[in-house]
Amino acid sequence: MRHENLGIVLQGEGVSEGIILGSVARWDRHETLVEHVRLPESLVNAEVSRFHDAIARAEREIDELYVSLTSPSAGSPAKAAEGEHLGLLDAHKMMLRDPSIVNDTERYIREEHLNAEWALSMTLKRLEGMFAGVKDPFFRERGQDIHHIGERLMQFLAQGEGDEAPPSPLSHLPQGAVLFAHSLSPAEALAASRQSIAAFVIEAGSTSGHTAIIARSLGIPAVVGLTGASDVVGDGDRVIVDGFEGEIVVRPTEYEEILYARRANRAKAVRRTVRQNRTLPAETPDGFSMVLRANLDFVAQAPHVDALGGRGVGLYRTEFLFLERTGPPTEDEQTEAYTSVLKALAPHPVTIRTLDVGGDKLIRFSGPEHAGLRAIRYCLANEELFLMQLRALLRASNHGELRILVPFIASPYEIREVRRLLAVASEQLAERGISHAPDIPVGAMIEVPVAALSAQQLAREVDFFSVGTNDLIQYTMAVSRESAAPDYLTNPLQSGFLKLLRMITDAGHHAGITTAICGELAGKPWFAPILIALGFNELSMTPESIPLVKEVIRRTPRAEALALLQKFNKMDAEEAKDYLDSYMVEHFPEIVTPRFRGAPHYMR
Repeated sequence: MRHENLGIVLQGEGVSEGIILGSVARWDRHETLVEHVRLPESLVNAEVSRFHDAIARAEREIDELYVSLTSPSAGSPAKAAEGEHLGLLDAHKMMLRDPSIVNDTERYIREEHLNAEWALSMTLKRLEGMFAGVKDPFFRERGQDIHHIGERLMQFLAQGEGDEAPPSPLSHLPQGAVLFAHSLSPAEALAASRQSIAAFVIEAGSTSGHTAIIARSLGIPAVVGLTGASDVVGDGDRVIVDGFEGEIVVRPTEYEEILYARRANRAKAVRRTVRQNRTLPAETPDGFSMVLRANLDFVAQAPHVDALGGRGVGLYRTEFLFLERTGPPTEDEQTEAYTSVLKALAPHPVTIRTLDVGGDKLIRFSGPEHAGLRAIRYCLANEELFLMQLRALLRASNHGELRILVPFIASPYEIREVRRLLAVASEQLAERGISHAPDIPVGAMIEVPVAALSAQQLAREVDFFSVGTNDLIQYTMAVSRESAAPDYLTNPLQSGFLKLLRMITDAGHHAGITTAICGELAGKPWFAPILIALGFNELSMTPESIPLVKEVIRRTPRAEALALLQKFNKMDAEEAKDYLDSYMVEHFPEIVTPRFRGAPHYMR
């Protein structure tokens, strides 16, 4: 869209802070043409060997990249080599040997006498199809993983066994370029970062995606989720990348470049000051205290939590352990994974969410009889699977402060069933002579309106609440995540949505339990005054969001936040949004800057 005083502005998600002006270097993927060949029996074993050789060469390529990143002579990326991107390389290397890729491809070669390329393409088509309709961005990213791995294996298969590895097309980018691509694998993103690119602009992806993680780890501004941007952005175009607002301005005017340059300099100075305050408490000037924790997907992100002023983890997903397996992870595998994150964050608490799959979140070993059941509903229908996870969590509790969060709760009955199964899991461990920490807190994740409406009853059954605002907005407003819903349908200042949040905090306070938010709203600085007014005790967000949210909390008296919320009772959601924008511009101009296409109504 073209605005009165801006160029073409494209809205995505800002996943790594910073504002950059630069020229676009487009990288467009070209589909590999795969030939379908039927092999004689005499060549089948050799074809299987050729496939495994491609896997081995892909593994060596990752190993070489890993060594280059950790080498003292690797340049600037090596300085961040302790970051989570090394963990992503490990994960991709493991996926190269994933049975769902290797076994199925080998079976096609042996049983149907297919060439390795065609057999691999059939495997990839099936796996990618499983993820294509999934709404959850975390699961969609796993589909991208499979695509990237398959793509690189295809390139190695196209080479002869004695040939050198095909070079990465990203190894010769111009320095200071803004890399534009549909998607990037971890290896591709890291290869690009070694060329000193200025920013990432990615059509696909999410806040939990690989490009987002790597960009944040290396301090490279990035915007993702820009669907359709390839129709507007051309190679060599001048663009402004705003990693704060999640926007890019295509072919900006000279005046716009000056405005954004000033904003970039101001933002850098503010963030330096804010990060120096990481050890200060998240407390308002009139004494209302909050605790800021982090949402984590990978244990390798743990060092960033403390470095950015977080106090433990408010949401740690467990689904990654169950993805793309022909059977569930063993109890020992799960125990090791949960223990690693508890140790990494000690002595702070870690809230681990029980398995949230089902519905559109598919796992291979799920039977058709449980189709449509999600999260706790799925787990209660698969007691043995759930008991195995509960035993692993209990075993891990010896190594840190564990809190168990149960997703998609709708009824007190579900919490009572969880507690019953926890007791069963404890007895099973006792029979094996295995101890665990006593009195582990159990919380309900509030994601559906009925849970908010039943908050008083639920509060009597749990030790804490954690609100998943993404799903709660979706189900309250009856919009789907993948649809391009108009802004008014996703505006969290709708009076009905605010009433639901108030019900949750009121019920929590009355019962004397902690009320937290682990959805995206927790990490939005402009929404922090409302969460202060509503009385939330804990906020959990991406680690990088913690410093700015803390700054807003430390400068916002709760009495002022309550007065602000009271004014919203007389406004519709759009008026409330404009008013809140105005408040933030007035009180935090160096943090929340008005967009240059026009200030809010109350500032005009």
